[in-house]
Amino acid sequence: MHLTEPLSQRFEQELRELEETLNMPYVTSVERIAEARGEARGETRGGVSLLLRLLVKVCGRLPDDVADRVRSLPFPQIEALGEALLGFQSLSDLQNWLDLNEGPAD
Repeated sequence: MHLTEPLSQRFEQELRELEETLNMPYVTSVERIAEARGEARGETRGGVSLLLRLLVKVCGRLPDDVADRVRSLPFPQIEALGEALLGFQSLSDLQNWLDLNEGPAD
C-alpha cells in the first residue's frame, strides 16, 4: 500500500506514540517472518560450522571441495550427516556418504 506523504508522516507519528504508550515496538508480520528466516539461517550456519569441525576431528583435514559439498547440503541432509559421522573412520567414509546422499545437481 502506498500512502501520500502527509498520511505517511501521520501514520509514523501515531505509530511512534502507540509504541511509547505500550512501551514496546510494533513489529509487522513481514518483520517477524524476516526475523524467523534470519534465525533459521543462523542456526543452519552454526550447525554446518559445528559439523565441519566434527568432521575434521573424525576424518582429518577436509579438502576444500569436500567442505564446500557439506556447506551446500540442505538442512535435513546436514542433520543426517551429523548422525552418520558417528560411524565414519576416514575421509573416504565422508566422501562415500556425500556421493550417496547429495541431491541432484541444479
